[in-house]
Amino acid sequence: MKNLVGTVVRWMLHHFLTLLLIFSVLIVGKVALSEWDTFQSLRAEFALLIKSDQSISAKVADMVKAATERGNGMRNASLQMLQQRVSEVDQQINVKRLEKQQFSRFGQLLAGTPIVQTQLEGMRVDTEIRILEIERSYLLDLKSRLVAENTDRENREKLAAVHQAHKTFYQRWQQIGAEIDAFDKLHPWAKFTIGSTEFIKRGELEQQQSIYLNRTKEADLVYQQLNTIVLNTRPLAQFPAFKIDKKQVDVILQPIRTRLDELNLHLANNWFEKLMKPIEEVAPTAFLILFSIILTPFAIKALFYFVLAPLASRRPPICMLPDSAGGLVLEAGHSSVSRTITVNGEQELLIHPEFLQSSSIQGEKDTRWLLDWRYPLTSLASNMVALTRIRTNSPATFVLSATNDPFSEIGILSIPKGSALVMQPHSLVGVIQPRGTVVRITSHWRLNSIHAWLTLQLRYLAFHGPVDLILQGCRGVRIEKADSGRSINQAATIGFSANLSYATRRCETFGAYFLGKQELLNDTFKGENGFYVYEEMPHYGKKTGLTGRGLEGLTDSLLKVLGI
Repeated sequence: MKNLVGTVVRWMLHHFLTLLLIFSVLIVGKVALSEWDTFQSLRAEFALLIKSDQSISAKVADMVKAATERGNGMRNASLQMLQQRVSEVDQQINVKRLEKQQFSRFGQLLAGTPIVQTQLEGMRVDTEIRILEIERSYLLDLKSRLVAENTDRENREKLAAVHQAHKTFYQRWQQIGAEIDAFDKLHPWAKFTIGSTEFIKRGELEQQQSIYLNRTKEADLVYQQLNTIVLNTRPLAQFPAFKIDKKQVDVILQPIRTRLDELNLHLANNWFEKLMKPIEEVAPTAFLILFSIILTPFAIKALFYFVLAPLASRRPPICMLPDSAGGLVLEAGHSSVSRTITVNGEQELLIHPEFLQSSSIQGEKDTRWLLDWRYPLTSLASNMVALTRIRTNSPATFVLSATNDPFSEIGILSIPKGSALVMQPHSLVGVIQPRGTVVRITSHWRLNSIHAWLTLQLRYLAFHGPVDLILQGCRGVRIEKADSGRSINQAATIGFSANLSYATRRCETFGAYFLGKQELLNDTFKGENGFYVYEEMPHYGKKTGLTGRGLEGLTDSLLKVLGI
């Protein structure tokens, strides 16, 4: 009974916890969905406001520029032209106000509420009206100034005319006085002889003198009045050029900027924004790096295939030792998975331990740490280290095989005296040499050859006979005579006679090279008395060059530079 109760309790607890988990997932999902919807709406409104702000600001800039040009163009206009332009501006303002009425039904902008498109259009119209009003105000000021300038000019012209009239009247008054004095001298009793002709004429002169005296006084009074006005008229300062203060227009767009600040604050507190913003910041750089990674190998391969390889094919070939003999012999004429060799008392065998499949119990075996102490780095890099050295007093047989590689076969290559083989020692697994001697290896640098630079092999090692080299090759080792010219996949080349002319030739098609089906260059050999050695098939894991196998390919390239 207790077990049944415990089982029921555990069942109920399990399902209760499951229910809590379901509730938690649903609540978290609902909150996340709500946060995502808020994030999307905020970003959509933010993008709309940014776009609208830029659009309105650009239109405002164009209108300000046009209004500035019009306003400054009216500085020398006549009153009639100014009045005509003011009327045109009034008409434009009325049209804009009628356009603004269709947006008024959406109400005023409220702080913290989204700004809809129609409200943005309303603000755009408001800015256009504001610019036109500023232009109108400038035109009215310009008109008032022009009226003041015209009035001042007219007053000065009137003052000059009154001054001239006053002068003329005064001179005429003096002239008539002189005429009266001359008449009195000629007729001294005329002013006392009432009714006489002289009396009447003298009276007419006095009447004219009185008229000009009154005119002189009137002109003087008008002159004094006008002169007071002119003297009290201050010189007008230079009228400023038309310029619209940006703050006068930006104040209309301030709700947009305020709302943008609010949206920035809301987005900064939204965790979706916190996640998306760093991603958006680094996305262009990430895509640029990705495209560079994708396109750089193509560009490099195109450069090598279409530029450097054709250039190299036109350069003269390399010949390491033109005076050496070219004789090489591949024992039995072929290689095999395992080879049986005989070592006599005058020879010694140096072999990698893993290639020694079976051996005679006769003979002395010890370890030779390096193939050649004169080339320690070469021996280390080519793995010719910790070799098993076997010496016998009588002929003994040994079976050699690539026990760690099912695709490799063993070939015995004999180099007679006077001959030399140029070879990278990574295919070398052992040597059979006269006892007590060391195989002679010479180093040859070719820094001035484009073939060497293009293949990244600046240093070549030549193995001199007499010696037997034990080589391994994928699916077998072959030897062919160069004759008048032979070409082979560079990845398959093991070595060649030092007296041959060696050069590189571009592979046939770019597509095969770009897709990695073929190497860029094929090795070509030419010479009547020489051989080249190659493996039947380039090893499937062998990729040379900088774009071969990452850091391993880079290491292979550095070793290849040294001829290893």
